[in-house]
Amino acid sequence: MELLIMVYACKTSCAKSIIGVIPYFPYSKQCKMRKRGSIVSKLLASMMCKAGLTHLITMDLHQKEIQGFFNIPVDNLRASPFLLQYIQEEIPDYRNAVIVAKSPASAKRAQSFAERLRLGIAVIHGEAQDAESDLVDGRHSPPMVRSVAAIHPSLEIPMLIPKEKPPITVVGDVGGRIAIIVVVVTNTIPHEVQKLQCPKIKTVDISMILSEAIRRIHNGESMSYLFRNIGLDD
Repeated sequence: MELLIMVYACKTSCAKSIIGVIPYFPYSKQCKMRKRGSIVSKLLASMMCKAGLTHLITMDLHQKEIQGFFNIPVDNLRASPFLLQYIQEEIPDYRNAVIVAKSPASAKRAQSFAERLRLGIAVIHGEAQDAESDLVDGRHSPPMVRSVAAIHPSLEIPMLIPKEKPPITVVGDVGGRIAIIVVVVTNTIPHEVQKLQCPKIKTVDISMILSEAIRRIHNGESMSYLFRNIGLDD
């Protein structure tokens, strides 16, 4: 709301252009309809455009298709070059590593990393818990209540049996090799408290690419240079 208020204040003050720099786009995981829920990222895009944004800079959207929710230019920057550089410089003997996708859904991004590093990949199949479930993201509300009296007998909907998840298995050869699952995190969101709780967290600074994007847009220069070494699946 603070962002929208500031944008609207600039708009009503006749600003020529209003560029929003949002490294982490909020509610980006809610970019498609699940059951009878709402597509919250579409709502945010409409609110930002209505408030007066003329350009948006963000990084690593949960789904690249979110850019289509906006009717203004969107620059979806990528952190993958910084992460690849970290692997090459900070992991000893990274040539003996294998990129591990935490789920089949993330296999494409893992393959994109592996191809540029010239490494193999492995995929973890099966999950202990579903991170995309309605219980986790808050959309399982209110709880389902089966009311027979409110449903006409001829409109009875069959109940679906939930699928059983397979046990966790690893597809690929990881024996005797360095398994890279989550290497580091970027500073697109504050996580100082989490670093105090877990000293293993490593942070890569991506402020340089954001500042360069701002400079190029301000000077009317091309943004193509910032998208070099970017894979289609990033």
